[in-house]
Amino acid sequence: MNNISDQLQVDVHLEIGDKTVFFDQKRFFLLKYIDELGSIMKASKKANIPYRSALKYIEDMETEVESPVVITQRGGKGGGGGSRLSETGKSLTWEYIKLSNVIRKHRVVNEISGLVSEIDEVSRIIKIVLDSMKISIPLTEDLDVGDAVLILISPDDIMVMLEPQPSSLRNVFPCEIVGMELKEGTVRLTVTLDGISLMVDITEYSREKLDLNLGKKVYIGFKAASISVIKIS
Repeated sequence: MNNISDQLQVDVHLEIGDKTVFFDQKRFFLLKYIDELGSIMKASKKANIPYRSALKYIEDMETEVESPVVITQRGGKGGGGGSRLSETGKSLTWEYIKLSNVIRKHRVVNEISGLVSEIDEVSRIIKIVLDSMKISIPLTEDLDVGDAVLILISPDDIMVMLEPQPSSLRNVFPCEIVGMELKEGTVRLTVTLDGISLMVDITEYSREKLDLNLGKKVYIGFKAASISVIKIS
């Protein structure tokens, strides 16, 4: 499982089967340490949670999912007791880890304001105007021509090319690199196109292979399906 420093402070409702359970960082680490240490007492101490609170957390989770989360076996004179996670308990921790990773990936996004200019039901795409640019997104029934929208694009969903390449990318634009920094093991570029600044994350290998540097003219591309759109009016 991930280290403690890898997790985000998030409070979420996880769906396990057809049940929904409230699950936060405290509950995650309590279950994580029970899995590692085989003891609720030891896990509560390591997670800095009072033992009675730890028992209440487990009781609440089991009530919500209507299934055991922690299985405790009493030891005899020779020992052999301890606690372990049930399959439901393991599912809770893994669902939390997956959600944390998704949130971490998308906590930094490019935000661009635009207007819906065209809806093509035959091609099943919507065109959104950003100044002189047009971005294509998948067709959705929530949008109409003239709607103001906010476009969200993750920096690692954007590709960098020296020349436009034939591909499935619907959105390809010329731009210029105006910023470059090492960020958490990747190179974060800042590019400008039509007065819009975007962040783009690439590997150091890609930066060297493409010989990218400040002021270089390149192309960026991203798939229509990688864009999230929020209607704002």
